[in-house]
Amino acid sequence: MKNVENSPSMGIIKKLAKLRVSEIALEKIERLAVKAGIDENQLLNLYVETKNNLYRKKFANVPFSDRILILPQCLRPKDCHAQLTELGYECEKCGNCEIKKIIERSNKIGYKKAYIVSGGSMVKKILTLERPKACLGIACVKELVLGSFIFEKFGVVPQGLALLKDGCVETVVDMNSLLTSLQIKT
Repeated sequence: MKNVENSPSMGIIKKLAKLRVSEIALEKIERLAVKAGIDENQLLNLYVETKNNLYRKKFANVPFSDRILILPQCLRPKDCHAQLTELGYECEKCGNCEIKKIIERSNKIGYKKAYIVSGGSMVKKILTLERPKACLGIACVKELVLGSFIFEKFGVVPQGLALLKDGCVETVVDMNSLLTSLQIKT
């Protein structure tokens, strides 16, 4: 496949992604990317970036107490002893991974709750139960795109942060970006 990272088409798409665009514009970006031969992951990352830009101001205006944090179960180490419940894993706060620190920080900031989920069906249950106004979701980029549709359906203002390393087991998140994203406010 040809290198399109620095192509004029990719430049246009990157500029469009930084703007607050409508759903119609997102569709046009997708069509342009397909025609230009842009990699799927690049396009998905641009989609998440565009959605984040589109909703950042609304997200910033939601009080922390009306926000939830959704973490993927794959951030847990293989030997994690967290118990799976109907709404996700319950962290035992053992300190063997970053999850304890992330949850403590979100609690300190005033988030309504943090969840460690294994899939989208749990997210729907959580949104139905908690009725948050906003959500910061951490996941692989494909799950963030799918999650954006769920949040849209429930009227929840989303922000998404893609994992640095995905793969469903012992993934990695950029802690600085996560801590910054948690604290977005006006």
